[in-house]
Amino acid sequence: MMGLWWLLLLAFPALLAQPQADPRLEMWIRSRLAPGAKAVGPEVHSVTSGDRYVTIESAGLSMQSFGPLEARPFDGGNGVRHFAYRIPRQPAPAVKPVPVPLGVIGSFLNGVPIYNLAGVLSYHDQNLWHVDAVAQHRAPLPALVQALLERRNAHSPLIGFALDGYPIYGPYGWDAQLTVRGVRSSYRLRASNSRRGLPAGEELTPAQEGPPINEEFPSGTFLEDYEYVKGHGDLDEHNGLFAKTPEFPHGTYAYFLATRADGAMAYPYLIGPSYRGEFDHGDQSEWRQIGSANGLRLLTKGGPWRAGAPAAFAVASPYSVLERVHEKEMHVLLISEDLASFNHIHPEALTRQFFTGTHVFPHAGAYWIYVDHTPPGQTQTIAKFRVTVAGPPQPRTDLREIALRETGTRAVTVAGVRATLTTKGSLEAGQDISFRFALAEAATGNVIADLQPYLGAWGHILFVRKEGDEVIHAHPLEATAAPPSPWVHSHAMPGPSPAGIETVTGFKSPGLYKLWLQVQRNGTVLTFPFVLRIAAQREVSVLRAIPNAQIISVSAKGFSPARIVTTANRPIRLVFQRLDAQNCANRVVFRELGIDRELPVGKSVLIEIAPQPAKELAFLCGMGMYRGVLVVR
Repeated sequence: MMGLWWLLLLAFPALLAQPQADPRLEMWIRSRLAPGAKAVGPEVHSVTSGDRYVTIESAGLSMQSFGPLEARPFDGGNGVRHFAYRIPRQPAPAVKPVPVPLGVIGSFLNGVPIYNLAGVLSYHDQNLWHVDAVAQHRAPLPALVQALLERRNAHSPLIGFALDGYPIYGPYGWDAQLTVRGVRSSYRLRASNSRRGLPAGEELTPAQEGPPINEEFPSGTFLEDYEYVKGHGDLDEHNGLFAKTPEFPHGTYAYFLATRADGAMAYPYLIGPSYRGEFDHGDQSEWRQIGSANGLRLLTKGGPWRAGAPAAFAVASPYSVLERVHEKEMHVLLISEDLASFNHIHPEALTRQFFTGTHVFPHAGAYWIYVDHTPPGQTQTIAKFRVTVAGPPQPRTDLREIALRETGTRAVTVAGVRATLTTKGSLEAGQDISFRFALAEAATGNVIADLQPYLGAWGHILFVRKEGDEVIHAHPLEATAAPPSPWVHSHAMPGPSPAGIETVTGFKSPGLYKLWLQVQRNGTVLTFPFVLRIAAQREVSVLRAIPNAQIISVSAKGFSPARIVTTANRPIRLVFQRLDAQNCANRVVFRELGIDRELPVGKSVLIEIAPQPAKELAFLCGMGMYRGVLVVR
């Protein structure tokens, strides 16, 4: 069987002398197995050509290995796989950089997929600091990759194609005089000694910062440790250049296996964060915008949305990345204007900036679409869209009246489970209100003891005001005793299933609110609806001034400032002023100092700290969502 090893060591001189007429059609390493065994065998199973594309099919297997360059960060499935790569026959340069997909971005000539190496493993699972899977590879490089790096006396062989149609070569190419030389990456490690911002320039909140650069997390641990510097090397930001190659003697844009000066592989390895060529993620060209809010764009394709039929939607983000909160970068709430219909879904990320999904709206009318997301440098943000769904007239039943019939703290039963709501605190705007849900078997009254974490929490609680102008996505109170693992960012408390779900929140405006509690049991998400009336605020607190102290405001935007710098070996006076109840910061916790203080709305809370040596002290809210740091110098 002719494998890549044979191409590299034996067939390469012949390829130089007789370049193929159409490399995108002819260069693939095809399986020699019988037709019946081919579907589960190694190498390429079929190559078919049309006017615009060449389609290559394989099971993603080969007798040769590219080691860390073929890592599978987005494909953990077992069993026989099937890949169909569609390679443009005439690639076209993109007008602006096109982000590579989250998943397969190309194919090696043996049919093994080339993945986006910005894998799913990130620090605290926040999707902000992505582990460099190639740099973390501890095993010796396979012979195939080692030979690619060591064969310095000839142009490197063609090893694959990107999905934008441009070829991918090993680390050695020709210069203008057809002299062989190594091609160098134009990415380098950032000079910063901290991880407080992303390469695109976004400054992060303390809760989003990466770990300090040290022996455990040296520079180069994460992809975000690198920056592109034009002219630093030979390759551009896509990790390619225009050059003549054996297969394209008249010249082509091509990607190369990037190397360092010492000849070792260098970030971004094969293809950069974006393609040089045009590439359509899921027919993005067919999408049209129907709304914008908070920098996000809501898009659709096809005809008008109709009740009872799948409606395709997409959300385009202007941010280089979104923080993953409760296991998702984006939580989408689809709620009918009469509040009778509620759905909590999560669109699929095609790239880090483009998310798609489908939804079947149950009835015609107006709907609110709330997109809960957390951009870099910001706290939880909810963008609101209003859409209209076509369809036959609704039944005469007054759905609005039914949807907003006050339940108060009465019990609600769903699928044999009874949820009983109790509250603590005055049900009025501007105040902290504790909501506790006791869950029991409706038939026996036995306490439910087998809840499963749902999206990284024991439950999710959604509040929406009747007018649709106020929405709150809250989560259960969590223990703040232990710091999270570097690779886990779960808000689900460890240990057994809780006897109840409790959260604390407040409301900006009086009125009728509908809330939905969501929990998971036996793999099924149960949704319990309640309706409460919130009264107007009776008394407004006045913040008092406290001299000689650093003031920290607390609001729905978190702590401000979230980074406080003070002098070592001197007493520290901090005043926390909680501006409103529309946040989860009813407490502030300094774990290392054993400080846990209540933060009433509209109050000034003085915290005095004894002189400290130079160090950094983290503080957070009682639910662990808002975080800050006290820098003692």
